[in-house]
Amino acid sequence: MSSSPAGAVINGGRAGRQTMAGVRKRAPNACTRCRQQKIRCSGAAPCDQCSRRRLVCHFNADDTKILVTRGFLTRLERQAATSLPSAPTETSQFRAWGEPYERLAQTDSDERHSYRARTPTDALHSGEDSQSESGGQTPGDDTNISHRNLTNPLVSHIPKYTTDSKGKPEHLGTSSNWSFGRRILSAAHEKVFAGPLPRENLLYEGRTYEIGWDGRRTTTEHENPTALPTADYALFLINAVSFHCGQLFHLFNDQDFMQKFSEFHDPNADREDEKFVLWYIHYLLILALGKAFVVRVGQGRKPPGANLFSQAMKLIPDATYLYTDALQSVELLCCAALYLQCIDKRNAAYTLIGQAMRMAVIEGWYTDIPVGHHTAAETERSREVWWTVYIMDCQMSSLIGAPLTMAEHDISARLPSFPGHPLKSQALHIHVNLAKLTTLILRTVYGEDGRWDDRFLSSIKTALTGLANMNDERHECFALDLKSPSAGISRLSAHLHLLHHSCIILTTRPLLYSFWKKRIESTATIRISARGGVRSLLQVCVASAQDSMKILAALQAQSLLESFIPFDLESAWSSALVLLITRVVDPTLLQQQGPWMHTAYSVMDEMASRGNLIAGFRRNELMQLEATLAKLPNVTPSSNEPTSPTNSTTHHSSNTVQRRESQFSVLPPHEQMPNEPFPDWEVDELSGEQLTAIADSLDLADLDWANMASVVLAGDPDYSGP
Repeated sequence: MSSSPAGAVINGGRAGRQTMAGVRKRAPNACTRCRQQKIRCSGAAPCDQCSRRRLVCHFNADDTKILVTRGFLTRLERQAATSLPSAPTETSQFRAWGEPYERLAQTDSDERHSYRARTPTDALHSGEDSQSESGGQTPGDDTNISHRNLTNPLVSHIPKYTTDSKGKPEHLGTSSNWSFGRRILSAAHEKVFAGPLPRENLLYEGRTYEIGWDGRRTTTEHENPTALPTADYALFLINAVSFHCGQLFHLFNDQDFMQKFSEFHDPNADREDEKFVLWYIHYLLILALGKAFVVRVGQGRKPPGANLFSQAMKLIPDATYLYTDALQSVELLCCAALYLQCIDKRNAAYTLIGQAMRMAVIEGWYTDIPVGHHTAAETERSREVWWTVYIMDCQMSSLIGAPLTMAEHDISARLPSFPGHPLKSQALHIHVNLAKLTTLILRTVYGEDGRWDDRFLSSIKTALTGLANMNDERHECFALDLKSPSAGISRLSAHLHLLHHSCIILTTRPLLYSFWKKRIESTATIRISARGGVRSLLQVCVASAQDSMKILAALQAQSLLESFIPFDLESAWSSALVLLITRVVDPTLLQQQGPWMHTAYSVMDEMASRGNLIAGFRRNELMQLEATLAKLPNVTPSSNEPTSPTNSTTHHSSNTVQRRESQFSVLPPHEQMPNEPFPDWEVDELSGEQLTAIADSLDLADLDWANMASVVLAGDPDYSGP
């Protein structure tokens, strides 16, 4: 083996210690025992430590280090970028870029000197035994990258858990908005009060609503079925579902569903006919959703439509029978999953949409269905069903923090054509592409790449570039006019804009969380450096949170907030978290001034007043977090935000949802935001060109994580900004 300073590929780490100019270089690999003991390993086979103790010395062959030049890596990235199709309708638009670096590096034996591509095993030990292995960087050795140890702090080889009020473990998903808030609240409480976060009065999955059914089919015996609404009222409920969900998801085929509706309500109809078995279950689920949209306020902890939903769930047959009419079965599973997601039973919703996904895959709807095997109407319907399942699976996976079940490169299904409805076709095109971007973010930023310091920021850059490509198309086709007081706001446009901003926040908040962790470990505020473009990236995250608040305020002003479907609430929650912790981490990132938290509380108050119990819990947790953050050293309230009184209870609407006082003071509602425009708010969003420029400005070679944030005492007169 060569003893040159740069070295070559080191096989199995069995190289002895090398010296150059009297300086001992670190062992390129450590044996298993030295790695576990976190002690320096000589790298010989056997090593000195194991030889002295007469132990078997074992080197893991998977820990092979490979060296490539940065120029070689740059060329690979350019080749991968230029090989991507540019057509926005291609299903492969947002596939993963390139192969693993270590595999690609083996194709060029001449360029293995200056870049260290790390294996998963090595990544696991980064930050733990790197110091014990090396004892410092050798002068002249450029294999140590400057942004080392900058990985996604929300992604870990060791899963994170919390426990609910009954002591049951709850997994903290990597991309989950709920999990992100719980991590922030728990860390802040432990820092301020030097103890674990009390579990009382906190929101846990599936604990808010009671639907009156324990999930067992045996309870259906000797029960009276729920009374069905009259035909005219049922038609009103069906139209409500079409208004609230029809532009976002395909939940039923209008022609087929309404034909059976007419037959079912015919006085001479045989309702025991086999053709009504699955349709009747589907019908109950649509009515349950319709009641939730129309009635809104339930009875106590029982959500509107719960009786209809429970009856439908008791009647859903085994998968063996569902395959007798796969199209209708997948549609009804989507309805059931959406209802469960709305009442915060996210685990059950994720399971049902997974079953729908499996059925759709078995039927081949993810493929480009050939002509001749299905009628044109069946082909069109199967495409609508497939993309609804795909979108819902992406969103529910993101909200629960779970891996995706379908690989992007396996999908070749076309989008439905929607003849005569170009706007609907364009909306689905943008919706699907945003779902694909969510897939890309989950697989890279929150996937294996998130654990690699040399891929983490690169994956953020790639995702941001994809979001920039979608930005201008979204503005062109579904523009939002928030400046004019008299301009109406499209509910569909608002949803697509909020979803786009949610993707940006999802991509960039791991970096904000990294600085948050550094901030709570310090007794002083910090200022994030502009070096490497990271500050600009965080400003994009903050801007998306602020833009989301503007859109939600406009929806509230026109009474268009969704109080049952959870996506507006998720947007308000994730945006408020970003703005709260940004104010603590580095207030100079909040360039725009506005009543951001006031808007968040007002939006959640309105949702709670319409019967959304989850919004009440989320609002209380947000106020607990704000009160706790205010107790951190050198944190002062923003001058443009109203301060909150303490030591009282919260009452929500006719439900009278009362929260007991706990160690946190539960705060009363803020005054409602006036239903008028907000002239002092800056409303211009970043263009796609600006987002692309920010993505291109990220210089991975110029990042020095250790010096990325400088500690600044609060009120330091010598500080003049970043």
